[in-house]
Amino acid sequence: MDKKTSAELKFRLARAWHLKGKIEPAIKSYQETIKLQSDHLQAHFYLGKIYFQQKQLDLALQILIKAINIDSNEAEIHKCLINTLIEKNGIDYAFEFYQLQRQDSKKINLQSRDILVCVVVRNEALRLPYFLSYYREKGIAKFFIIDNQSTDNTKEYLLIQNDVYLWQSNLSFNRANFGSAWFEVLLRKYGLNHWCLIVDADELFFYPNAEKITIPQLCYKLDCLQKRAFTCILLDMYSDIPIKDTLYTAGKNFVEVCPYFDRQFYHNKYDLGSPYKNQTIYNGGVRQRIFNPHGDYYLSKVPLIKYSEDIVLTGGQHSTNCPIEEIASESGCLLHFKFFSSFYDYVQSEVIRKEHFGGGMQYTQYAKVINENETLTLYDPQHSVRFQNSQQLVELGIMNRHREFEFPQIFPIKSDIERPFWSVIITVYNRLQYLEQALISVLAQAPHPEQMQIEVINDGGADKGIQEQIEEMVKRVGGERISFYKHHENVGHPHIFNICLQRARGYWVHILHDDDWVKPRFYETLRQGIEMESNIGAAFCRHFIVENQGNLRLSILERDTTGIIDDWLGKIATLCRFQCCSIVVKREVYEKLGGFCPQAKSAFDWEMWKRIAVYYPYWYEPQPLAYFRKHSESESAHLIASATQIMDTRKAIEISKSYLPLESAEILSQKALDNYAIIALKYAQVNLNKGENEYALVNIQEGLKCNPSPNIEKCLTVLLKQINKINVAEF
Repeated sequence: MDKKTSAELKFRLARAWHLKGKIEPAIKSYQETIKLQSDHLQAHFYLGKIYFQQKQLDLALQILIKAINIDSNEAEIHKCLINTLIEKNGIDYAFEFYQLQRQDSKKINLQSRDILVCVVVRNEALRLPYFLSYYREKGIAKFFIIDNQSTDNTKEYLLIQNDVYLWQSNLSFNRANFGSAWFEVLLRKYGLNHWCLIVDADELFFYPNAEKITIPQLCYKLDCLQKRAFTCILLDMYSDIPIKDTLYTAGKNFVEVCPYFDRQFYHNKYDLGSPYKNQTIYNGGVRQRIFNPHGDYYLSKVPLIKYSEDIVLTGGQHSTNCPIEEIASESGCLLHFKFFSSFYDYVQSEVIRKEHFGGGMQYTQYAKVINENETLTLYDPQHSVRFQNSQQLVELGIMNRHREFEFPQIFPIKSDIERPFWSVIITVYNRLQYLEQALISVLAQAPHPEQMQIEVINDGGADKGIQEQIEEMVKRVGGERISFYKHHENVGHPHIFNICLQRARGYWVHILHDDDWVKPRFYETLRQGIEMESNIGAAFCRHFIVENQGNLRLSILERDTTGIIDDWLGKIATLCRFQCCSIVVKREVYEKLGGFCPQAKSAFDWEMWKRIAVYYPYWYEPQPLAYFRKHSESESAHLIASATQIMDTRKAIEISKSYLPLESAEILSQKALDNYAIIALKYAQVNLNKGENEYALVNIQEGLKCNPSPNIEKCLTVLLKQINKINVAEF
């Protein structure tokens, strides 16, 4: 057995003793590992950690410094070393070890809410004027900057900035773990319990709604959500001309010079792929497309953290040791401006210095490609997108908005399962009188099973007798052609609809209530539209509204001819214009956007139609091919009478406001509230006509919550006067 194999066996034994709390045999085994393999990094680290915990600080320093000499890019080792330095001789000893020397004489006076922007710079005089102005506009008033041996006038420029605190270090950038070890020292002294944004001078921190909210406002929101880390995608920006011609002048907006990025911003994605198994890792992007298809270009970053002694700052800020529940679900990006004309000289310099990861191996590859192509451009009309705003980056999936609301995951169908074109799911709960008509209407136009899945889902219920009768009816009408699923408990809307989606196998899904039904050629007609426009996410038709007495009314006519509806989002976002019976949705859409939102309650369907409209066009068929039954026994009737429908609708408006396009979210949401204030008045009038004064009153109250404008209040006052027992003044 060779020494390396023997050393690994000894190390495993040491870890076993260590994990069991048997410290003395663990120390002995770590020492034996190091004797067998002098560069065994992990043995040095764990042995140094034990010595630190035992307060044997000289031994800890000795072994941890050896570990840094073996590999200076291990964040946990730097963390333990800094802890040891501070424990032995105080924080100034750590500053001295990492060669951090203060350059300015300003007093550092921090308030508890101050956000610290931390930067390592080297010859960045060109970028710094705009860099600083950008962050100042975003609400930053404190910059901690470390100059690493600049030879231009970077240092002189920074010394005259009132909000910049400047240090210099002549230590190798690589040996400081690409700057993260320097920040560990600085933040241990100044940054405890502060939000800290660690970026490079060529990076602009961007996040959802960045046009309207400042970085301190973002951090305040993260505090409210009890989050301590905010992840980002490193998004390389470039121009549409050769790199060598992409001239930048100091003070100019970076985006004006390099406004393009790759639509497909990554090549590989690894769920929970970080060393701490707590975040999704992305790599690739434009640099992989251009410079090296096998390059290891990390795009995942955690630049914004709330620093504390337990936080580990990793090299390049590519990961965090924060627990997954403390990492924000919202995410941003770092707009990365590497590719100005100065890139050519910078590459040649870094190839020689070998200070970046892997001895600058990426820079060696950059040099190879640009030497072979002096007019290299990154722009490609097949890949490149011009930057617009934060909403664009959210829509492209580069950034995520904070989700206060639950959109349950709908899992894709396994690839080995045969799939029909249609899944038609009919929900039923504790009644029989309408179900047969629904079943017959679907079955009459159902092709072979390989073309349509038909299933009835019984939403639990206490009356077992009715449940058995429902199952018997399904078998009698559909035989083996219609499957039956009885849920073990009553979950109600929208949960039963999400169960429908999970059980649907078809490429397109149609969900009906038991009191709905469809006309002949419903599926044939909508399929024709679907196959004409492959990019649509949903298709729907006009429908009949069937009143108690059998009277028929028609839903809104959206357009006279078939086709995609123009400005559909502006229409559906302000009013629910159709019923579930008339719409079919591509299952893939639910897989991407999530299922029906529980917080929307009875307005769950309208919320979904809005969410789909943000991302996909809708196909419309003006023929009325579906029937929606409106009757006093329906759940909708009870919800309307009690004003619950309006209450839930307000919630659906709040939910959709979080994902509607930034430029129109406020206007569309307010218009929706105006519409439903008027609808609440109509409901109240119906209540009054029936003598249901209490129901009228609650609908009036909900209408006021939608829109307390003078016109609405005037209308409500007229209605209130009809309620003889209510004193208007008291109300």
